[in-house]
Amino acid sequence: MMTVIKCTVKSRNRQFARRSKREVLFCELSDMNSIERDVILLRYFQSMSDQEITELYHVSCSAVYRRRSNGLKLKALLKERN
Repeated sequence: MMTVIKCTVKSRNRQFARRSKREVLFCELSDMNSIERDVILLRYFQSMSDQEITELYHVSCSAVYRRRSNGLKLKALLKERN
């Protein structure tokens, strides 16, 4: 029983180590991606519309849309790596 537990723990530790090399936490994204991160947070967690985000950042609607889609592409790429 102890051997099974030890092997399971070792396996999980290796899995966490591999995952930590590939994954980037949302809060650790670089400053270059911070606007994309902010747009995603405002849109999906604060339920703000594109127009409200546009007024907040003083950018065009297309810029907000582009930043949101770039952020979601980044999320998809990170998922793909797993």
